[in-house]
This record gives sequence, C-alpha cells and structure tokens, in this order.
Amino acid sequence: MYLFSFKQFAWHDRVFSSSLSIWKPGDLIQCGWDFLLNLGDDISFPELIRTQFTPNSPYEVVYQKFFDERFLTLLHRMVYQRYSTYNNVLKYFVSFEIPQLLARESKVKRQTKKLNFDWVSVPLNESKQNLVIIPDNRSRENQLSDFFSQDFVTHLYSTDTQNRKDQHRREIKKSKVWIIVATQSEIFQPFNNLWTIMFVDWYKRYYHNQQDPRYEISEVVKKMQELWNYQVIPLDNKWLI
Repeated sequence: MYLFSFKQFAWHDRVFSSSLSIWKPGDLIQCGWDFLLNLGDDISFPELIRTQFTPNSPYEVVYQKFFDERFLTLLHRMVYQRYSTYNNVLKYFVSFEIPQLLARESKVKRQTKKLNFDWVSVPLNESKQNLVIIPDNRSRENQLSDFFSQDFVTHLYSTDTQNRKDQHRREIKKSKVWIIVATQSEIFQPFNNLWTIMFVDWYKRYYHNQQDPRYEISEVVKKMQELWNYQVIPLDNKWLI
C-alpha cells in the first residue's frame, strides 16, 4: 500500500510505499507528529515511488475512512489524467493542517429548515445534497436568485479562511448541509449523499483550471457522476431567477 504524508517530503511527492496491511484505504493515520493518508494499493504512477515507510514512532488510526472509496478514486484519476502529483492535487481535496481540522470535528451542528420551493425553478432534494457550480463569483453575487442567498445555502469561496473551509468540509461529509454553491476550485468535497449537480452557464471559460493540475470541470463532473450516480443538469442563469 501507499501512504501520503501531510508533513514530510518523500522523494518528489510525499508518498511512501509500505508493506504494512493493517490499515484500510482512506484511513488517516498518526505517527508521532506526522499524519498519513492511506492511498491504497492502486495509485497513479507507482513506478515513481522510491521511499519506504519506516515508522519511528507509535502509530494509530485517528480517523477511519477519512476519504471514502469514491473520493480516493477521484483523487487517483485527477493525478493520473493530468499527469500531476498527489501533493498538488490533494490541496484541492483537504487542508494539510490536519490537527486543526480534527479539532473542529466536534463543533459541527445540524441545522434543519422547512422550505417551500414553489418559486424556485431548479430541482432540489431537501433530504440529499445538491451542488450548484457557478463559473465565477460575479455570477454568484449578481445573477443567482435571492433563494441562493439565504442562510440555509452554503457558499464555498476559494478566498475563505482555512478555518471556514475546514468547517464546510466537515459539514458536507456529515450531510449537515444540503445546498452547496461553489466555483470550480471548491467542488472537491467529501459528499455523503450527493443527489444532483447543476451547472450554471456551463459554456464559460472559467470552468477550465489553468494551474497545476490543469483540468476541465466538465470532465471532472463526468467522473463524479459515475462515482456518485447523481443527476447532472446544465442551467442558464435565467433558470435561477
């Protein structure tokens, strides 16, 4: 199996090989001051890994299924398809400040709302998670309806503080938010029961990430649809007014 270190640099990509088989793929492991993510046995570009994991401190699983199987599959695909590294891709999936993220785990509280959708022309499911992808923040501020500005809608911003991003991540993983609005850089979330994803103005150039890893959001969404088996619905802004 292979382990990703959030603290140490292993060769070029923070990835170690290991002969230990006591952990399951997706588990988060603590070894001394370091935290390790079990990437499983089938990673992208295993021929590049040269460093063997040799524990020099007691180790334990601190979070089982920190990444579920589908989330890991999407991670591996992003690295392979874009010929990138786990170090570059994982930053879109999770903060590297694991102790702070775990410390906020118990602070997530559930909020429930009874809603009326009669005046909203989009298909939403109150019992599941619904993702709305927008091309840019200008669309968020100027073109989304008043419905999406209400307090039960979770907005993900790339400019959010890390504390805020960690809070949103935990809420999404535990299904404590159900309408999520995000730009392309913030869609890599640990969805628990994703039901539908809606593209707003899907033809705009903002859906092409120009940094490493370079990716087109429509291709990522196709893979997510395959993994989570949800509906993909392209929308113009006129449907959100």
